Amino acid sequence: MPTPWLLIIDDEPEMAEELAELCEASGFSTVTAGNIEPALALLEKHRTIGAIASDLRMPGNDSGDLMTTLVAAVAKLDRPCTLMVMTGHAGNAERGHAASLGIHHFFSKPLDTDAFIAVLKRVAREPSGGAQAAAGASR
Repeated sequence: MPTPWLLIIDDEPEMAEELAELCEASGFSTVTAGNIEPALALLEKHRTIGAIASDLRMPGNDSGDLMTTLVAAVAKLDRPCTLMVMTGHAGNAERGHAASLGIHHFFSKPLDTDAFIAVLKRVAREPSGGAQAAAGASR
């Protein structure tokens, strides 16, 4: 199995698996987690992870706390890593909070898969290996 570049976090296993299959078909090696605790362990274990795509709302996690936790985890890394969030329940408050934390890739569900893959490709090409978010790239 290739070393993962993309970590997908979603509490719905079917959704995570479908997204992983789509990303792998587009050339991105992935690993998935069902919630934040195993995701953080995978982030430490796989030093090749350069991007994280996380569902915003999961049982037991407030969306604001989840974003803050992920941003803090990425900040502690000694490598570049881009954070993206996905949600079927996006409101202006969530989008604003994400932007205030420096999360510029915010996707609504159902996911526009073409736009999502296009952003992944852009992130992968960035000189920093995905650390900087391209302004205006999110949907």
